[in-house]
Amino acid sequence: VGEVGELSEIFQWRGEVPKGLPDWKEEDKTHLGEELSDVLLYLIRLSDICGVDLGKAALRKIELNALKYPVNLSKGSSNKYSDTNTSSNSSSINGGD
Repeated sequence: VGEVGELSEIFQWRGEVPKGLPDWKEEDKTHLGEELSDVLLYLIRLSDICGVDLGKAALRKIELNALKYPVNLSKGSSNKYSDTNTSSNSSSINGGD
């Protein structure tokens, strides 16, 4: 949690950031990489200790998100799935974030 806090602190006052961070200083990008790496390493260690196949879990989550947020209903929208899908579709998927 502490490492995630350090990562989020980097973005706290920046607002939206453009892809590739073209207006960031090189040392800021290096610092970001270090904090991202800290979070990644903790996630890998935590998944190992908990016996979770992180790669498989991530792929499953991508598949679930594809069902929750079909491209034809979600592209270009930040609406929650319950606001974009039909009620029958969202109720069957609502089981786990």
